[in-house]
This record gives sequence, structure tokens and C-alpha cells, in this order.
Amino acid sequence: MNNVSYNLHQNHIVRHILLPVALVVLALSVSACYSFRGGSVPEHIHTMSIASVIDRSGFGDPTFREFCTETLVRRFRSDNSVQLVEDNSDARLSPILTRVQDQIVTVQTGDLESQRRIVVAVEAEYFDAVKNKVVWKRTFENFDVYDVEDATEGRRLAAERALRRIADDILLAFVSDW
Repeated sequence: MNNVSYNLHQNHIVRHILLPVALVVLALSVSACYSFRGGSVPEHIHTMSIASVIDRSGFGDPTFREFCTETLVRRFRSDNSVQLVEDNSDARLSPILTRVQDQIVTVQTGDLESQRRIVVAVEAEYFDAVKNKVVWKRTFENFDVYDVEDATEGRRLAAERALRRIADDILLAFVSDW
């Protein structure tokens, strides 16, 4: 009878103590191997310059261009993958605001608009100055919706939210070398 009690006690220890501990250790070791970025900056890239955004959208609001430039610089500085410099950099990012488009999203009864969508596109070129080659040239697009009741301020805020997401996408593409 003591032998059976000992075996039951041993199974209890294995099942209720050692198994959960082993699962936690396994989960921690697997999560330490995974990165949300998916890559890193090449070893020879230490500095980067970001050109001022050129506006070719035809939308006519210079604040979007300025906001995009400031947001890209802020995102790259806070990420700290590379040091930002004005010139003589190892890499260069050249962004162009190619599209800002205002679209109808929701129409209320009586054919009145209630919401609009602003679609923003930025073409960016990542140039490796050390190897003297274009690593990638892509168009990043995003949108946000705003209420028509406060169209001017709503449009500006929606465009800024879309531009922030685009800046995040550009940073991710840079560090993961898509």
C-alpha cells in the first residue's frame, strides 16, 4: 500500500509541479528566439540620413509633408537602430508623398455624408551608400476615417494617424530589410 501511495505522490509531483515548470521554461526559451522585427540593420550601416519629404500628391497641404518628415525622424531616433546624421551617411532614406486622397465612406439618409476616408501613400527609397546600391524602393499606403462634422481638423488628424502608421511601416521595412 505504501508503494502505491508513493507512486501516486510521484505522479502528482510530475503532473502538477514539474510539467508546468517545464512548459514555462520552454515558452520563455521559444519567445526569446522570436523577434517582432524579423531582422536587423546590416552590420556596415551605422548612420543614416532622411531627406525631407517631397510632396507630389497635388493635395496642396504642406503640413502633411512636414509632419511626415518629422514623424520619420522621430521614429528612427526612438528606435535607435542607426544614428541619424545630415550628410556622409552609410544609408539614405528618400521619401516622396505621392498620394493624399479624400474619399466618401458613409452616406446618411438624405444623401448627406457622415464620414470620409483619407488615403495617404509615401514612396520611399532606401539606399545603401556603402555598397552604392538601392536596397528597396516601395510605396507604403495607409488610411484613416474621420467625421465630416469637423472636416478640417478631422482630416488633418486622420492624415497624421495614417502617416504615423506609414512611418512605422517604413522603419519596419528598413530594420527587417524587406
